[in-house]
Amino acid sequence: MNDRKKMTILYIIVSFILIVLLITAAIIINNSTSATPTINVENNRITKIVKSDTLSEIVYKASNEIYKGPGITPDKIAYITIDDGPSKYTNEILDTLNKNNVNATFFMINGNMKAHPEEVKRIIKDGNTAGFHSVSHDIHKLYQSPEATVEEFDTCNDTLYKISGETSKIIRLPYGSKPYAPEESYNKLIDNGYLIWDWNLDTEDWRSTKDQIISNILYYGRDKKEIVILMHEKEQSAKALNNIILILKERGYKILPVTNHDNPKNFWERNLK
Repeated sequence: MNDRKKMTILYIIVSFILIVLLITAAIIINNSTSATPTINVENNRITKIVKSDTLSEIVYKASNEIYKGPGITPDKIAYITIDDGPSKYTNEILDTLNKNNVNATFFMINGNMKAHPEEVKRIIKDGNTAGFHSVSHDIHKLYQSPEATVEEFDTCNDTLYKISGETSKIIRLPYGSKPYAPEESYNKLIDNGYLIWDWNLDTEDWRSTKDQIISNILYYGRDKKEIVILMHEKEQSAKALNNIILILKERGYKILPVTNHDNPKNFWERNLK
């Protein structure tokens, strides 16, 4: 084969390779371009809820999921639970709940109930669940003995009854039921009919800004079918609550208060995922 024929064959081969590469590149560019609007639509549904500019990037990354709403998905339930009240923020929290037509569960401290009796009454009147978070909020006092543990929550119950005429058996132990609660105290509470609730989504609101609280909800709640959200009566928590509710609804959750008929979710039972 002479040199001219060799060059012709080489030219044909190189041309063919270039054509294949150009076609492949065109297909890739076309696919990526057509996919972009879909991704943006899915994420913009939530970014529109979160109006803070500082959250735009966090929201996009944390909520990068296939849109499944609006509308409630039957097996997706969220319990908003709020500790340490009542407080000067209770009415703001209740206003937000009412505006969104949802209810929450309030785990209250005995002294705070005495200091804010009208807020206690409103919590119940508005359809929320009243629960207890102890008298002392001190694990050394609370767990002096199983009897001391029960006595604190019985005291809370007496206070609630004097204020509202209602009683409750729904409680949350300070810092959760594990690792601090001794088994004897845990069992004594159960024997006395108390329903112990922990959580599987900690907003860490006590040390977070409003934006950080929302980003925690977006990220840590993205794969859960049932969420028990831990919040506290803090200014930043009250400010974040409206966006939290809207995000939960957008993701298809039915937001409910804890009731006496619900199976308690706690660390001892290992039924929090």
